[in-house]
Amino acid sequence: MKTLIASVLLTASLALSSAGHAQSGKPVTSNPIAQEVETRFWVVTTTNGKIEVNVIKAEKEVSVNVIDQFGHTLASKTIEKDDAATRTRFDLSQLPDGAYKVVLIDGKHKEVKNIELNTRSVEAQRIVSLG
Repeated sequence: MKTLIASVLLTASLALSSAGHAQSGKPVTSNPIAQEVETRFWVVTTTNGKIEVNVIKAEKEVSVNVIDQFGHTLASKTIEKDDAATRTRFDLSQLPDGAYKVVLIDGKHKEVKNIELNTRSVEAQRIVSLG
């Protein structure tokens, strides 16, 4: 089903870009959506101290940094300009619980997401009453 939808969308986009090129006589950009995409990212945390940082961006280099409450950079990853969408995993399970920041810098802009690391497990207690 997904393949069918993808094929239909691809065919429609090719037909529209060909028609636009034929009508205007001007070249049509091969990927007009990529020029309009601004950098977006979100962070998914797990209970075992691992986080996933998902980034969607236009053609520019960005860096993702994990920073502790004192401003120290604990981990850093540079995403090359050719990678439009990426998922980067960071293992923070060896760090103490507390507040951390994930910072995305694309040269001109800086965006910060606050995360709370809480790896303490809560054990369920069962009480059985006989009587």
